[in-house]
Amino acid sequence: MIQDELDLVAEVWDSHVIRPSKNLMVPSGIPNVMFSVPELYDSENYMCLIDEEEFQLCQTNALYRDGMASDEDVYNLCIYIMAEQSLHMAKDAYEALDLYLELRQHINDILYAASS
Repeated sequence: MIQDELDLVAEVWDSHVIRPSKNLMVPSGIPNVMFSVPELYDSENYMCLIDEEEFQLCQTNALYRDGMASDEDVYNLCIYIMAEQSLHMAKDAYEALDLYLELRQHINDILYAASS
């Protein structure tokens, strides 16, 4: 859900027009076009191509996230708190922020109670 918001921001940003600046070193144009056809902007393509074997090696060694948070204990605690407090999974970035803040407060309360 947050990734969807980030993707939308990137899409809008990459499609907007960067106006010319007094600084001649700063490029102007549409970022997507500037990337796709750098020759139009007196530049060149700096992309580094890799072969299939290198790609497969990277893909094999990459760590992919699943739906689980990096710390399984924190994930399970959040699921427990959500059930106890009748909290629901967020539907958008704003609800996700609210849920995060509420879960964070509950976890801080638990940690404070445990340390007292």
